Amino acid sequence: MANMLEPAQVIAAAAPITAQPTELAAEAAVPPVALEAAAEAPPAEGDEPAVDDTRARLSQLFTHLKITKIVFVDDKAELQTDAGAVIKVLAAKETAREPLANFFPGVELTLENDALQEQVSARLGELDAEKLAALRGVLAAQSDDAAEREALGRLQDLLPEGTTAHLLTPHAWHERRDALIGECTEERRTLFLFDQELEVDDAALGFAKGSDIIRDMAEKERAGFGTRWFCGMLTHTVAKGNEVASWRQLEKSEKLDLRFFMPIAKATLDDAPAFYGAVYRTLINTYCQTMKSLAQDAFGEALKDALERFADLDPIDFEHMVVKSSEVEGVSELETLIRLYGIIQKDQVKSQILQQARVGEFAAAARTVKDIADIGRALSATSQERLHKLRREELYESDQLVNSYNDPLRNGDLFEIGEGDELRLWVLIAQPCDLMVRSNGKRVREENFKVAVLAPLRTRPLGEEAGAKDGLSFSLEHYDHDGAQSAVVQFADATPANLQVLDLAVFNKDGRCQLNAAVDPALSLPSRAWEKRDAELRCHFGKVTKQIEAARKAHKDPVANLLATAIIPRGAPKKAFAKYGSYDGGAFTYPIRRCGRIRDPLAASLLSAYSRYLARDAYEHDFSKAE
Repeated sequence: MANMLEPAQVIAAAAPITAQPTELAAEAAVPPVALEAAAEAPPAEGDEPAVDDTRARLSQLFTHLKITKIVFVDDKAELQTDAGAVIKVLAAKETAREPLANFFPGVELTLENDALQEQVSARLGELDAEKLAALRGVLAAQSDDAAEREALGRLQDLLPEGTTAHLLTPHAWHERRDALIGECTEERRTLFLFDQELEVDDAALGFAKGSDIIRDMAEKERAGFGTRWFCGMLTHTVAKGNEVASWRQLEKSEKLDLRFFMPIAKATLDDAPAFYGAVYRTLINTYCQTMKSLAQDAFGEALKDALERFADLDPIDFEHMVVKSSEVEGVSELETLIRLYGIIQKDQVKSQILQQARVGEFAAAARTVKDIADIGRALSATSQERLHKLRREELYESDQLVNSYNDPLRNGDLFEIGEGDELRLWVLIAQPCDLMVRSNGKRVREENFKVAVLAPLRTRPLGEEAGAKDGLSFSLEHYDHDGAQSAVVQFADATPANLQVLDLAVFNKDGRCQLNAAVDPALSLPSRAWEKRDAELRCHFGKVTKQIEAARKAHKDPVANLLATAIIPRGAPKKAFAKYGSYDGGAFTYPIRRCGRIRDPLAASLLSAYSRYLARDAYEHDFSKAE
């Protein structure tokens, strides 16, 4: 294999061994056709790609980004297995004598042996490449230093054919820094990897950590990042899978711009797919951070401009839009305020991003990332979890956001109905205008049973796809389990909704449908229309209270309780809802709680799908068919 280490040289000198730079060039390149096939064919599910597959993917990635050289700087860059390394392990760990004895027959492996250096060196010269590899494994198991040097050997195994590798000590980097950077061009780029803890005490070097080197490069040659080279930290100070969190921590602790580096855990060298993913993240980081930085700048300027424009609104215009129009249409002032700001902010953001210089740089970075993303790479489980969670936030509004401001009912409101094992999920489907409470506290078609329906919602088994929309149901992707679980709305089992009962959720911060006998003086409703709605509902439920209490006065509790069971308003006429609701001294309580909301445009799509369901064609049966 072209990038494998050569058999270790035997060094007989008794003095401590100084690490020297190692440079290895590829002897042959992987045929292009085989490489493309390896990159395009995804690994079988649950089967990690082999090392050869990882090398092929890295080769295609490096070829696309024109990376021809890898430079790794580490204080453990000495890869030779020599007498000094063996003696160092023996001195550090007395128990290492037994596993090492098989490689050095006839040699007394103790520090009291005055000829230990010479005898070990002689036996090393007799070992073939296979035995040397086995010896490195034993040394790796006995010593942290040896383990790190063995890891560098595994790095060689993972590098693609055709890539030159430089393994440098900190002193060697100091001597060759300018030359190595000078060799970097846009056509022949370099991936620099630095260990974070270099363990050097020489102040003349000007650095003690990998972050010091990257910071120096950023200060002197900022333009080279992403154009002539890329930088990563291949270090044992970062745990595998924790690279992104460590990246943000290092930004603060080491005062490094996120664009200029990405940590790679040394532990990934034992996990080829993880190593590929970490290198992939390192290479796209510069471009993604450029895109994010441009967007952040645009968002910041747009926010400033939008706030200025917002502050400049004429008080009369503001009053009419936010207060007067909201009252007429039965919309909360807060909702109109957020809508107004959204209009201003959205246009300002677009205007800022569309500035010629900014959009050009953004598009260039985006194209590069898109091209790289076409190279085979799988999303990790943690990445999928994060993306599912974000997608869920886009599609659904939490119960806290919906209920905390006593938000009026909306198409797509989600309800938990029932208790214990009988608790079920339902979704409110209604034309938005029909749901609006007008300035008099009433809806236009208050008593029309067709105004709104509750449709049952059933979650699918975790991991099962939402499935196609068949006209009889509506699929909700990313509904539960932080977006990993889908659900389906079943139109055929929908039932007319009693909005006078569901409205009670608006008056409670926890979204529960209940009405206390006494008015809550601290209740703050979103509009005057809903203050009148409160009075309307109390009047409606008050009539029921009068009937029940009159029966109690005339016929005592048993009759009053029977009457209450029979006449209290139900959430829906469906038989299952008959048991939902109780009365107690003027208070009404239902096991119904608003637990969230489907956001538009998905909620609007749900309404349209239900309308199509109602309007579906019905054909005459075909009496010509035989059984």
